[in-house]
Amino acid sequence: MLINNLGQMNKFKYKNVKSFYYLKNIFLLLIPRIFYRLKLKSELNKLHQYDQQYIVSRVNYYNKKKNQFAVSTNALTLKQLRNRQLRNLKDYIYSRKHSSPTRKHTTYFLDLYRIFSFFQSDKKLDFMFGDINKTPMIPSIVKSRPIVDSKHAIIMKLNKVRHFHFINDHREFTDKKNAAVWRGNGTNSESRQYFLKNYYRVPIFNIGQRSPFVDQPWFKGFMSIYDQLAYKFIFCIEGCDTATSIKWVMSSNSICVMPKPKYETWFMEGKLEAGVHYIEVNDDFSNAEEKINYYSMHTEEALQIIKNANAYVDQFKDFKREKLISLLVLDKYFSLSNQNQESDDES
Repeated sequence: MLINNLGQMNKFKYKNVKSFYYLKNIFLLLIPRIFYRLKLKSELNKLHQYDQQYIVSRVNYYNKKKNQFAVSTNALTLKQLRNRQLRNLKDYIYSRKHSSPTRKHTTYFLDLYRIFSFFQSDKKLDFMFGDINKTPMIPSIVKSRPIVDSKHAIIMKLNKVRHFHFINDHREFTDKKNAAVWRGNGTNSESRQYFLKNYYRVPIFNIGQRSPFVDQPWFKGFMSIYDQLAYKFIFCIEGCDTATSIKWVMSSNSICVMPKPKYETWFMEGKLEAGVHYIEVNDDFSNAEEKINYYSMHTEEALQIIKNANAYVDQFKDFKREKLISLLVLDKYFSLSNQNQESDDES
């Protein structure tokens, strides 16, 4: 009985508890917007407390726009954004009753709303919620974008409760299984489908589709993060856009194994270096077994990659600095769209 209970506890050991996130953000929604707007200047003035060159480089990485632009006729103010979300929630509740639920994108809304609240109420922005794998036609706030040709995609830290999940891994690399693991949705990208169908028989690969159910030998169901961390190597394979797992894998004592990323988020996947932060394999995974065997036999090189990956992750753990960068990304957006003129404000 005790062993079973411990197993159940380990199953949820590294699970990101969303209830705390929702409670915190619902509380923040109750705070009058004027309190946020009065703090904007003091928040932006905190720039001098940090390495300004580093922060400016990140702001310009997320928001690559250099020239003036105009927002579209579909751009929304903060109030309009809130009203849109309320309509979406109503539609979601209605659609669930009819077995065809719509996407509500609540976490995207909450993350954007919190930063947007610091700015004057007449400001407008264009945005695209969800998994974005094509560059927008107009400058827009997004969670993800293609690494190549991303001129109109301005990244904000959206859906962070799912994507920015870091862990404290207490198992040493040398104590882990000398094999590679992967679990995920096997139907949302051709790369994942090809990987499963062609490599599920490889002896040192414990890979499987966890959802949706398919009557195939590579369907293996759910595996917790705790159980995946028993392996030295963890595949991070892009789905609709980025591989969500890359953040927690790179914060662990296991190594991320993946093809060169094609999409990026606030995590700046485009800045990751092969052989430095992760083990890069061919797009068709044809050399994955060879690479894993190599690093299994060259422990010092593997440990150096883990050290580099952990250091890369650390830059995202200063929450006050992350908030400042988010504010500056939006401030740049409003400046380039000619919206930073002084104006009277209201709640």
